[in-house]
Amino acid sequence: MVKFFIDAYADMFGKELKTTDLHLVPSKIKHGSRTTYFKGYTANTDFEKIATEIKANKYSIIPLTYDEWYEFFEQEIKDGNDVVYFSVSTKLLLDGGEAVRKAFKSLNKKYPQRTAILVDTKTVSRGTSEIAALVNLVYKRENNLDAALDFADTLIGKFVSLFVVDSAEGLKVSQVFNKTMTSFTGASLNLKPIMSIDTEGNFKILDKAKSFKSAASKLYSNVKENGQNIADYTFSIVSFNADAEAQALYKKFREVVNENEIRLVPLSLNNAILVGGKCIALTFHSKY
Repeated sequence: MVKFFIDAYADMFGKELKTTDLHLVPSKIKHGSRTTYFKGYTANTDFEKIATEIKANKYSIIPLTYDEWYEFFEQEIKDGNDVVYFSVSTKLLLDGGEAVRKAFKSLNKKYPQRTAILVDTKTVSRGTSEIAALVNLVYKRENNLDAALDFADTLIGKFVSLFVVDSAEGLKVSQVFNKTMTSFTGASLNLKPIMSIDTEGNFKILDKAKSFKSAASKLYSNVKENGQNIADYTFSIVSFNADAEAQALYKKFREVVNENEIRLVPLSLNNAILVGGKCIALTFHSKY
């Protein structure tokens, strides 16, 4: 049996994982003196409290070690499963993906009779989980892993990701974004950056706005300004501690696309920590 995996950075949890038949690799997070493995939110999660604690630097992300990656997937192989793991852009991982690449190399050496494949999706958040879900659909239809992975190659580089955050200062201290934010200094720190990720997993600043609300609204106008016909795409609005702005953005897109082509989903805790708290991300791709 082939099992398809994503991790918590891919922003898919709970019932949706079961619906898409994807499996989760938890992320490792330190909160105060306690280290936990994040698998998703609970019904009573207090997002405002978490956002306040993120701003106060009470959370930090700890990369999974080589041993943790290896032991997680080795157990699946010992259970008789072949594994395909869809990683967010390895440039997003705090170690650049070094530990997970070494783990898969070791697994392939020790278990040559099994399949253990690492796929770098070169995107973030919902881009990764939706690539995995679409590839899994092809695998189930064709019952052919090679055909499914060929389809994955056609998807990678097709997903566009934009996002806005409430605190440029939070990004400046991020281990992932600090280099990108060097141009945001002085008065610019009071502005809200609008960022994108390119097809190679690199981040860049597209625009800025005076308020989080206007920055979120620009996610819609950015799609149109770059020549995309909104009706030709499927969208995911991923948010943390920004329900009102996410709902307003959803309403704008629903005027053009039907409910099957736009979804509202929560940003994972680890991603919220990376961007400094309050955030809205927009991921979209052409229909397949």
